[in-house]
Amino acid sequence: MNNIRWTALATVLAASTLASCDSDIDPVYVLPADQVQLNGATGDIVLTPANPQALAMTVYWSGDGRLSLSDDNLQAPVNAAETTIQLSADESFSSPMDIAVDKGVTSRQFLCEEFNSLLGRMGYVAGQKTPLWIRVRMTLAANIEPTYSNPLQVMVQTYRISLVLGKVLDSSWGETAMTLASPDENGIYQGFMGVSGWENWWFREANNVVWGNLGESGKTFYASSDDSHWNFWFPAPAGCYYTTLNTKEGWWSALYINNLAVGGDISGEMTFNRKTNQWSLPVNLATASDVRITISGAAGLYNKETTDTGDPISQTVAFFGNAAGLQLGEAPTAITVSMPAGETTLVLDLSDPLQWTVGAGEAAPEPETSQYLYLSGVVTWDGFDDYLTLYDEAGLCYGGAHWVDSEWGYRVYPGQEWNPAYKAAEGSTGLSGSLVLAESDGNVPAPEAGLYVMDFRMKDLSYELTKIEAVTFTGLNDDWSEHEMVQSADNPEIFTGEFVKTADTPWGVKVLINNSWSLFFGGGNGTLRLGHSDATTGFDGDNDLEIGNTYILTVDFGKQTYTYSLK
Repeated sequence: MNNIRWTALATVLAASTLASCDSDIDPVYVLPADQVQLNGATGDIVLTPANPQALAMTVYWSGDGRLSLSDDNLQAPVNAAETTIQLSADESFSSPMDIAVDKGVTSRQFLCEEFNSLLGRMGYVAGQKTPLWIRVRMTLAANIEPTYSNPLQVMVQTYRISLVLGKVLDSSWGETAMTLASPDENGIYQGFMGVSGWENWWFREANNVVWGNLGESGKTFYASSDDSHWNFWFPAPAGCYYTTLNTKEGWWSALYINNLAVGGDISGEMTFNRKTNQWSLPVNLATASDVRITISGAAGLYNKETTDTGDPISQTVAFFGNAAGLQLGEAPTAITVSMPAGETTLVLDLSDPLQWTVGAGEAAPEPETSQYLYLSGVVTWDGFDDYLTLYDEAGLCYGGAHWVDSEWGYRVYPGQEWNPAYKAAEGSTGLSGSLVLAESDGNVPAPEAGLYVMDFRMKDLSYELTKIEAVTFTGLNDDWSEHEMVQSADNPEIFTGEFVKTADTPWGVKVLINNSWSLFFGGGNGTLRLGHSDATTGFDGDNDLEIGNTYILTVDFGKQTYTYSLK
């Protein structure tokens, strides 16, 4: 009998099969699986951009991932097989595109836009009918050869996707107002971005391929579209960056614009508004006139050679061309700009990566984002002494930790005023939920009394609380093991940790919550900021301490601060 021994099953069946070498117990085998039969895709499939959400192709297959064992008295695991759909441009499946399928699922639908994107990534030429082969692979374990379904062949015709513009995404893959452009559609995207320090981001091409950092430590300026990639992140300085992403060679760079100055008939230092991606300079002319100006400044290039923490490569930058179509270079040339009489503003607009302009206009005011979100009722209703600190401006995310001991719950306030206020939406709990404006009675329900990390996302009006069971610090002296912190007997929101200063701390310090690297506090300049995974850098501050001395690190989760003191 052509049985296949599934050695990975040994652990599952250990209680029934363990025996000495001379045991009479028969070994258990996995019986050969029935042939997987693939059906669904037939004929010609002509894709069109007219209805991107139209159904393009459906495939379905027999089998549900169950195992059959040689001993009927034993129960095998359900949905044990890993299922993958494979698409190939050749009959031999020499370089297939693998599409994972959840266990227990036996069909897959492809919508027009998604299917066209997949085929484009496989090299299919738009407008040409070309064969496509499809099959299903099932794998029980790493030490077992996979089984394959019968292949299906269809003829597909894709449509062209313009790859001129791509979207900059935030750390959660939400769309931002920023774009990068590849005018020659050569996979090299460039443009100016206004960002905060250490800002995390992704990049999505028009064919839905998402790019991020190569998922390896020390590879900050390497780019990858593999599933194992991490998000990109900018260096510490906030402001204006001329960003290049080379998807063909797998790298990116960030040219930080330190300053820009106007010279010629008008002169002065320009101011950058990172929300609008514009530089501006107030101007007051006696008469309307055409002025000749230059725009230039100093910059620093961060790339694979410098990394994100090294010193940037100093450069000069300048604009040339005409007012309606500027280009970036190193040597300034005169640009003619028509300006009206009286008080106005010279605006350098870098928001469109395909057309940079300079001219008279109104500089958009940069709205102030509150650094704090206020709470009342977590213990008492006496004012707004409890608050959370902004850690992600794009998502209006605020975090901190507070001792919660409230019978009736609490409310959330964007300012130190009783109105407006937010309460929990129906169905919310003490640990998570949604927020709505409190136009009537009601609060955010409080969990059982204790110390909680409080994470409020005001852009999507949601919240999450995590009870604190343990607090440790890591990274001090470049030591990434965990060190316990002690809770204050007087204030449950304050923790301290003692250490001897022995070395530099090049990557900062993190305070881990419940021994988790996906929930911690980082920050800088004495302020703690809530972090998830690598979204927030570790805080600094100890490198000025004298080596050999003993110090106390104190963190106040309620005030979101940290300090070092000599013991």
